[in-house]
Amino acid sequence: MVFFLPGLIFAQGKVIKGLVKDSGGPLPGATITEKGVAGSGTQTSSDGRFQLTLKGKGNILVVKSLGYISQEVNVANKQEVTVNLVVDAKGLEEVVVVGFGKQKKITNTGAVSSISGSEIRQNPSASVQNTLAGRLPGFFTQQRSGQPGKDGADFFIRGVSSYAGTQRPLIIVDDIEYSYSDVSQLDPNEIESISILKDAATTAIYGVKGANGVLVITTRRGVTGTPVINFKTELGLQQKTFDPIFLGAYDAAVLTNQALKNSDQSLRFTDKDLQLFKDGTDPYGHPDIDWYNTLMDRSSLISRNNLDISGGTESVKYFVSMGYLWQNGALKDFSAKSDVNSKHYYKRYNFRSNLDVQATKTLSFRLDMTGRFGETNDPITNSPNGNGLIGEIYSYNFLPPFAYAPYNPDGSFATGSNLGGVNVIGRLTTQGYERSYDNDLNITFGGTQKLDMLTSGLSAKALISYASAQVNGRSLKRSNTNFPMYYYNQETGVYTPKDATVYRLPPYVITRSANGASRTTNVQASLNYDRTFGDHRVYALGLYNQNSYIQNDNSVTDSSIPANFRGMTMRTGYDFKQKYLFEFNAAYNGTDKFVGKKRYGWFPALSAGWNIAEESFFKKNVRFVNLLKIRGSYGLVGSDNIGSSKFVYEQSYTNDGSYSFGQQHNSFAGIKEGALGNDNITWEKENKTDIGLDVSMFEGKLSFTLDYFNNNRYDILTTRASVPLTMGVGLPPMNIGRVNNRGWDGEINYKNNYKDFQYYARGTFSYAKNKIVFRDEANPRYPWLARTGQPIGQGFGYVFDGYYQSAADISNSAVPTTPVKPGDLKYKDLNGDGIIDALDQRAIGSPNLPSTVMGLTLGFSYKNFSFNMLLQGAYDYSMYFASEAIEPLSSNFQPIHYQAWTPELGNNAKFPLLGTNSTISRANVSLSDFWLVNAKYLRLKSMEIGYQLPKSWVTPIGFKGIRVYTNGYNLITWTNVDKFYQADPESTNTSGSINTTGAISAYPNQRIYNFGVTFSL
Repeated sequence: MVFFLPGLIFAQGKVIKGLVKDSGGPLPGATITEKGVAGSGTQTSSDGRFQLTLKGKGNILVVKSLGYISQEVNVANKQEVTVNLVVDAKGLEEVVVVGFGKQKKITNTGAVSSISGSEIRQNPSASVQNTLAGRLPGFFTQQRSGQPGKDGADFFIRGVSSYAGTQRPLIIVDDIEYSYSDVSQLDPNEIESISILKDAATTAIYGVKGANGVLVITTRRGVTGTPVINFKTELGLQQKTFDPIFLGAYDAAVLTNQALKNSDQSLRFTDKDLQLFKDGTDPYGHPDIDWYNTLMDRSSLISRNNLDISGGTESVKYFVSMGYLWQNGALKDFSAKSDVNSKHYYKRYNFRSNLDVQATKTLSFRLDMTGRFGETNDPITNSPNGNGLIGEIYSYNFLPPFAYAPYNPDGSFATGSNLGGVNVIGRLTTQGYERSYDNDLNITFGGTQKLDMLTSGLSAKALISYASAQVNGRSLKRSNTNFPMYYYNQETGVYTPKDATVYRLPPYVITRSANGASRTTNVQASLNYDRTFGDHRVYALGLYNQNSYIQNDNSVTDSSIPANFRGMTMRTGYDFKQKYLFEFNAAYNGTDKFVGKKRYGWFPALSAGWNIAEESFFKKNVRFVNLLKIRGSYGLVGSDNIGSSKFVYEQSYTNDGSYSFGQQHNSFAGIKEGALGNDNITWEKENKTDIGLDVSMFEGKLSFTLDYFNNNRYDILTTRASVPLTMGVGLPPMNIGRVNNRGWDGEINYKNNYKDFQYYARGTFSYAKNKIVFRDEANPRYPWLARTGQPIGQGFGYVFDGYYQSAADISNSAVPTTPVKPGDLKYKDLNGDGIIDALDQRAIGSPNLPSTVMGLTLGFSYKNFSFNMLLQGAYDYSMYFASEAIEPLSSNFQPIHYQAWTPELGNNAKFPLLGTNSTISRANVSLSDFWLVNAKYLRLKSMEIGYQLPKSWVTPIGFKGIRVYTNGYNLITWTNVDKFYQADPESTNTSGSINTTGAISAYPNQRIYNFGVTFSL
């Protein structure tokens, strides 16, 4: 005993120094743990070096790094080692997150795309989904607003396959279902990885909720080792992605007179008016105001700060994160004079605690807590056109450049002599704000018991979660929207009140509201089995899942009734030598949105794969190919997200309408019959087919994935349009609609190094095209009027055929029933009856959602420097705006209006005749392909440059590492949309449809220039 004691003490206290590298040089961030010893571990520094004091007597180190094959190193009789890690060319250790678990990528037979949290954090956008555009094949996204707190992009997986309900995917965070608003508030610093599940092999396990695809997010968890503390602080500058250009007062007045003259109306402005606008000598009677730049800041701030602590022992591992986000708005702050803050802003506090406890050798527990506290502030604008402040800026009727001066010489609010608009700056100064508070709290507790005593590889798992969300409102506003305004006569110096009865401001009134609260409880219990017998691996999952969601919302009549989901899920798979792969997934589940036998359904899926690279004949002859896997899947998935009420199957009645009784009219409120009920309705179903190819070559330097998919959605809830309205009652929806959606997606990766210089490139592409196979419509008079056979959201309108050039041209052409004149838009007479009417409308352009999305990521690192950039583009979609966006005397005049039709320009004109009384040339009355832009864009979506300070600089001041970086978002945009419209290429009002009202009301998207520093302790 005494003889062995000195050796034991020596082994336990031995200090091991080392270097971890690959063929290209040192590997920072590799983990080194002492095998079998809890809490003994460390990580390599930026130069790939480490130092570890051994606590046990095994003398075995386990060295791991993402993308490399793990190694065990014997350090007996050694004090310093060099470890050369080999690239995991075949993906032997790379895993992907799938439904309720993880799988090795090499044996996965489903269509999955994933991205790491570290890549997401290279983008400074406030919303997670904005960081994914162009990075994941099969992921379609459109960011339709840049408003603080409301800038999360809408997104879809492999396009859309249904014209009813929602096309949004299911969102799962750490096995728990999240809503769209929840995921947009998720702090990127908390995320470990994001996967999208695209085919039946990966989504059938979610059964009635999986047809639209699934977004799976895993959050960061603690790892064994000494505590690691990271603090990150960022400060960014936001700017609008585009700045619209409006003509000044003189040009607008000239074009106004021209439009009135073309319409045979009296001119509005005299020659004297035009001269005063031109020379600017009467800034109060004849102002010239650039309202966009008067109201909007050139830039605004965004700031984010995060503190996280991770570490642990074999018994307890922890990850704790706290974050704060501040995002200011682009609108100038005019309310400071009223001692309030009515500027757009959003701020969010968030925390997360993920705790893993190994209670015994076979029993472990998980306790996750996360909370978010958000505050969104919006000014009360009382915009008279109903399209918000941005729409008002575009509006000729409310904010032309000659409307009024913002202020009079004495500082009072000005008004125009012949315009009735209420001073916009006065409104922003005096009317106050509306504020929303979002508070979320989620708690998840789970346990896993290994059952190796029964059979090796068997385990049981149970989980329960509770999530609550509360939205409260607070407004501070005037009880009367009027305030003193004066017209100033520069010649006489006299101030004339707009309304003599308004001479002071009323006091502010504070109101509070409980806008909604929701609670979600989820219970899961599962058995898992995973075991290898020589060359054979067998695995299985059996899961029970129950979810209950209740939302208290006074605006929804049935919101206090819970929505319940319950079901069973199974997965079983087999592989032989990672060569022949088979998997079967199925779910039997349902929701209380349906009744009787229609409540539950069976959703099976089968997938298989063949890794040809593992065949002996292939290994001997094609040595440069490390992985060549062909896979395919087919299965049935459902969607219960049908929109409308929770109880569509019931007959509805409403307190509506009135009845008259007696000899004289005496009105009494009554009960009105709604649409008929249909207790046979059920969920939508989709047959998904996917064929995929995974290839890795040259020791993992070059790899690519390619997938073809063909999805057939059926049983789409549809209200029959072939039944005449004379039936006298609303018809219930029926499961009769069918849509086909097919396409391709994939990615290609290349990475290599030359000594200390490492570089990589990744390209992604996604193509999805849908077609309505059946929707039940009245038999159209002409085939081009049929909606069946067209994409979801397809717009219909006239086909542009030049301009009417003269009275003779009009008399010899097909014309509408309303009068036309030379310069009006001419359309094709499709049915040849000489009349332009609704029978001459056909499918025009494309839906708003792009059919093709691409991304290209480029990056390199050299010693302590790093660089990456992402180019993202979208193609094959249409944009259309009307009214305040483009139509003269509704929209403020823009440069394109100077290219309106004249006899001299003829068909070379870029715009129809300026006028006020034409209906055939108005975009919001007579939609035609003239007003459509076949849109496309390419963005420098993000870029980052970083530098890791040398360890010799930071160690003396107490840090393990300091990294400084600058990155950006939406930095440069190339698009053809701005050739006609002044809009961001992702702006729109309706998902997938070009038939919008056309008003420019969306808050402008933002570009971000960001600077950050990360400190590690």
